Amino acid sequence: MRKRHLFSVMPVVILLIAAGCAKRIAISYEQAKPEALVEIKTKSGKTGEGIIRAKKPSFLAMQFNKNSNKLTKIKRNNIYSISGQKKYAYDSQGKILSEWEIDKNKTNKNVYLYSLGGAGLSFGVSFFLGTLINRGIEDDVDKGETAMWATTAIGTTVGTLLFAKKGAKRDRTIAINQIREQQIKLAKERVEKEKLKQRKIQQELEKIKYERIKQNEEMKSLKKKADNNKRK
Repeated sequence: MRKRHLFSVMPVVILLIAAGCAKRIAISYEQAKPEALVEIKTKSGKTGEGIIRAKKPSFLAMQFNKNSNKLTKIKRNNIYSISGQKKYAYDSQGKILSEWEIDKNKTNKNVYLYSLGGAGLSFGVSFFLGTLINRGIEDDVDKGETAMWATTAIGTTVGTLLFAKKGAKRDRTIAINQIREQQIKLAKERVEKEKLKQRKIQQELEKIKYERIKQNEEMKSLKKKADNNKRK
């Protein structure tokens, strides 16, 4: 029974890590940055989490719904508190990467892999320690088994939690790198398109220049013929 309860907890631990959000700290209005995910509490008691899309000295333009581009104006003098992340991820141009953008590109592949691997390893180690404790309690079988399974449960849960955090960090890093690589790729494509555009413009200018030279030569030729006819 205890064993079944132990393994039924593992998927919950994994899902909690996968759905977990970054730790927030209280920040000042000056520390709030565009594209940062923050939680704002107003003086009227309303609380909302969203992305800062624009920041002015007197107000913030907030996007509270990731599925809608609607912006909400929050006046600075109406803000009671702001909480944001301690550290931010940055894109290839040094701008803050939106957490919503990271989440959109992030998978939970490594969370599950690390969690399952960590659970197996932690279970083996903690179960071994639990059996040693069980053997040490010779006078009470039930007490010994309870201590054994408690040690196994705690050790497996803690181990799974630690490995899951590493997996989540790995998934986040991969997503950030993919976004940066995609931005660099798009930037290169824009540069190539601009080069091609400039090349076409240059070709058109050369063509116009050639046509003008040709027209001037024709005009000179016609003028020369006209002058020769006058002399006759």
